[in-house]
Amino acid sequence: MSESEGITADGMSFSHRTSAAGVVPKVFAEIGQVISATLPNPSRGTVERSHLKSPGKTREYKGGMIEPGESGVVLIYAPATRTKADALFGSEENHEFQIGYPDGATETFFGFLTGKSTEGAEVDSLLTLNVPIKVSGVSVYEEPA
Repeated sequence: MSESEGITADGMSFSHRTSAAGVVPKVFAEIGQVISATLPNPSRGTVERSHLKSPGKTREYKGGMIEPGESGVVLIYAPATRTKADALFGSEENHEFQIGYPDGATETFFGFLTGKSTEGAEVDSLLTLNVPIKVSGVSVYEEPA
């Protein structure tokens, strides 16, 4: 049996675009120190195509629209991180986000914050900031260079 080709999450980054639309190259800045990340999780709807003569009296389907899903991060709470999250949450616009994988690959997508909650306010706990993001449109995965 060969050795696993799996990689760990160590070294992942979660950033948002800070350069203006149309500016090349795009400039991304990390949002903060990431503890965990939820990657975009698209799913596809179904369209029923059954009719009274469907073979074997069996329902027929085809793929429908893609629901782009959600993404998000849990960050170590810091004043600068909270300020960034507040600014992103206060905007109704879609923002461009990018996940950096440890192997150098990236996944870029548009979305907006649907919440921001501070958690861990108890004895001997690290304060964290939970930032869920509703993905809008298709995410683009790029292999490492």
